Parts: sequence; C-alpha cells; structure tokens
Amino acid sequence: MKKTLLSLAFGLIIASSSFSQNITINLSGTSNNISGQTHLYDLASSVNNYHLVDFLYNNESQTGQPWIITRRIVNEPAGWSNYFCWGVNGLVGNCYQAVSDEYFDSGLITVPSMEAGLVSTYVSAPSAGTATYRYYVSTDGVTFLDSVDLQVVSTVGIAEVAPSLTVNIVPNPASDYVKVTAEGVNDATVTIMDVLGNLITTSKIIGSKTIDVSEYRNGIYFVIVESKGVKTVNRKVIIRH
Repeated sequence: MKKTLLSLAFGLIIASSSFSQNITINLSGTSNNISGQTHLYDLASSVNNYHLVDFLYNNESQTGQPWIITRRIVNEPAGWSNYFCWGVNGLVGNCYQAVSDEYFDSGLITVPSMEAGLVSTYVSAPSAGTATYRYYVSTDGVTFLDSVDLQVVSTVGIAEVAPSLTVNIVPNPASDYVKVTAEGVNDATVTIMDVLGNLITTSKIIGSKTIDVSEYRNGIYFVIVESKGVKTVNRKVIIRH
C-alpha cells in the first residue's frame, strides 16, 4: 500500500486566527504540518475494521486545551463504514463505534500544553470506491479550529479488461484468395507459413485483408495473426486448386 500527501484547499470555520496558530496536525511518525490538507491512502484489497493512519493534533499553546474531534463523512461508498479513536498521545484513548451520521463528535479530552491528541482512523471497505473523511478539532463541536482530510481509495475488484483478438478466414478451403478479418484490435500482423515452417508472406492488417493464394501449392498452410498485448491466433487453411 502506498501512502502519499496531496494538498487540497477546503473551507475551515476558524474561531480565532491567533488560536489556530497554536495547533498543528501531522501524521504520526512525521513532522510535516498537514493542517488543511488531504492525506491519501490506497487499499489494494477489501478490509474490515482496518487501521489506516494516526493523526497528531499538537497543542502548541501555553495552557491545556479541552478538545473535541468531529468526524465528517464527506463522501463514502455504499457498504463502507468507519470509526476512530481519540485520546492524549501516549495514553489509552476512547474508541467510537461506526455510525453513518455525516457528523459525529468524540468526547472531550484535555490535551496538555506542548503535547498532542491522537486520532486513530479505521475503515471497513468491502468494495472498490473512494471515501473522504474530515477530522475537525474544536472546543465545543461547533466552532471548528482546524482539520485534516483522509481520502481512502480502494481498487479491489477493479481489473483492466484486456483486448481480445477474433480472427475469421474465408473461404476455407481456398483456391484463389483468402480474406482474413481481425476484430478487437486496431491493427495486427498476418503471417502465412507452410507445414514445414517456411515463411510464405507477412503483412499488416487493419480490419481485414485479402491475400492472393492462386500461386500457392496445394496443401495445408498456417495463418498466424498477432497484435500487441493480445494472445496470438493460429488458424489452419487448406489450399486446393
């Protein structure tokens, strides 16, 4: 799973610009302030109650701060769910069960001066899709001081459909010509070989191509149609004059 940071602007309701300067948010284990940004998390398989990332809400003021975390579901695929835990970093926090409400408030905890509160995020993602969760911090669950977004992208069950090559050759047996039709690809190469493996002719084909076989000896020939990224098709043709 890869984890990258992508800065996106979104609206924050700021109670006091001077106070918000005393809050920074960073991903646990890093020091970059990601306040007002979005952290991207990629999932390559379906998960259940899966621990994603931890966010640290740093109290850089000179006094302890009573903080509440409000989780907002910005968007979430059907069948997904999420929950989070909130507490002072280094201590046992409280975990809140998954609820489908757009906004959900944690309990209030006091984060001491120059310490951090820890938000641990979890998700159940049984299908492919993209979810965005926003984690606000406030003192009352109403006037938001700062926030960070978590965007979760799951690609489970999404597979690129590979092109397939369909080949039709008429007439067969043939005496004067054969018409080779290649469907499902933009272009292909058609090669004709005899039963001993000798190359008779090769040419490009777009859609269909008529090949003169009036001078070919009677016998069995192999028509090989190839195109990049698809399985080669081999067909047997009988030439009879």
